[in-house]
Amino acid sequence: TYVAAAAADASPKSDLATLDFGRLTGLNNNGKTDAALSNKSLANLSKAKNLEKMLADAEAKKERLEQLKKSSNEEDKAKAESMQWGDVLKEAQGDRVKDDPAKLRKAMKRKLAKKEKSRKAWASRTEQTKQNMDAKQAIRKHNLEKRKLGGAAGANLSKKRIVEQDKEGAIRKHNLE
Repeated sequence: TYVAAAAADASPKSDLATLDFGRLTGLNNNGKTDAALSNKSLANLSKAKNLEKMLADAEAKKERLEQLKKSSNEEDKAKAESMQWGDVLKEAQGDRVKDDPAKLRKAMKRKLAKKEKSRKAWASRTEQTKQNMDAKQAIRKHNLEKRKLGGAAGANLSKKRIVEQDKEGAIRKHNLE
């Protein structure tokens, strides 16, 4: 960063010391820059922990408001009113005031349900993949056994099913799809 007013009485050495040559926008930022605010992946880095913190803060704020309202001191009642007016003014300006513990609990529950659904879907996909691999391996093993026998049995191999002949001579087909 370069400040023009300080440049007049600063030496070139101290002037160069204030420059930052290796800064990338969105990383290494000391304060919230526009890139950090606009980048949702940086803003919601740990949303679960953020929800827990917001819930704790909301509950503490609600309890503090109740204490201030119950107090017989007029200063406390005025402070409670100013806290409530501050929230109302923030909402009027278009900011979201997330201080309702019930809504925050509901959001946490929704997030946990989404995570559980994703976990079940992943388990289902891995199980399906394992079943497909086992079926293909069974076909491969069967085909290798038939190829060892040679002749007509070895020449008639399948990629999708296992054809076996039982002891009575009946042909049984197993589809492994």
